[in-house]
Amino acid sequence: MFIALAIVALIAALAVVPIDTRPLPARPHPIADFARAVATYDSLRAIEADLVMPDAASLIYAHDEKRPRSIVLIHGLTNSPRQFRELAEQFYERGYNVIVPRLPEHGFRAADVGALKRLTAEKYRDYADQAVDVAAGLGDSVFVIGLSAGGNVAAWIAQHRPDVTRVVVVAPAIGLARVPNLLAAPTMNLLERVPNLTFHQKPDSGRGHAYFGVSTRGLGETLRFGASIMEQADLGAPGVHDLAMVLNENDRTIDPDVARRLVDRWRSDGTVVMVSFQFDKRLALPHDVVDMTQRCGMTDVVYPVLIALVEKREPVIADGAARCGTGEP
Repeated sequence: MFIALAIVALIAALAVVPIDTRPLPARPHPIADFARAVATYDSLRAIEADLVMPDAASLIYAHDEKRPRSIVLIHGLTNSPRQFRELAEQFYERGYNVIVPRLPEHGFRAADVGALKRLTAEKYRDYADQAVDVAAGLGDSVFVIGLSAGGNVAAWIAQHRPDVTRVVVVAPAIGLARVPNLLAAPTMNLLERVPNLTFHQKPDSGRGHAYFGVSTRGLGETLRFGASIMEQADLGAPGVHDLAMVLNENDRTIDPDVARRLVDRWRSDGTVVMVSFQFDKRLALPHDVVDMTQRCGMTDVVYPVLIALVEKREPVIADGAARCGTGEP
């Protein structure tokens, strides 16, 4: 009985004692020159060439000169730049210079989700800074879209990089669905303090660019990064004042209420132009609304909305029936 009580007390302590979620400041070094920006990005791609899956490497779609607009597209946890390939091509055709950099610890040839145990909030921050630094040399104005964990990165950029023109945050992974608000912090604390557990899932042969499964430490660090963003939002207005939040009413992965609280904090300053958009539940969209290889995705509906939000136009939902049922539970 004593041992059991001691174990319960230890678990309670691990869950209740707060972890470090202080805001992570930016360390910007923007690149002004187009050729240097391309060379910097190409050097990163050369390093990863022998390490990552053939369809998971960082992507660049660049014209032969600096353009009025560049855009950074940021993929989600366990995915890879392939997630955004088709959308990147559409932005390129619209005249943008485009990069889709690979998130840290993603896309390795072993395709082992356990690699994400090395992921940290600080690595997310450094990735964000580097992406914006390169994009600054590719376009006079820099735009950002991020999905899920990439939505966290986009939100961090919104708060810390005022040299960006507009940020579109899509379904950020700041809070998890089905985890009550009272248990959100204890859950994060436990994920951070217990040894990493890796849960593998059966791979999808049609999606060879992604990991399948969960790393508890990688998930915990993603949540810690999100918590640091929420703390920063309490301290003052975001550096970028032109923002959009995109949610999916059918999303069963993230907690939309946490994302809405972030929107409220951003709006409270009064200087932020904040647009909120939500995809209807009847579309039955998955959490990953971007990846062309998602079985239930409707990129013909989603892409025009994201492009319109980047270009500050009113989004219009194209007609189309849900590919996977009605969206009802």
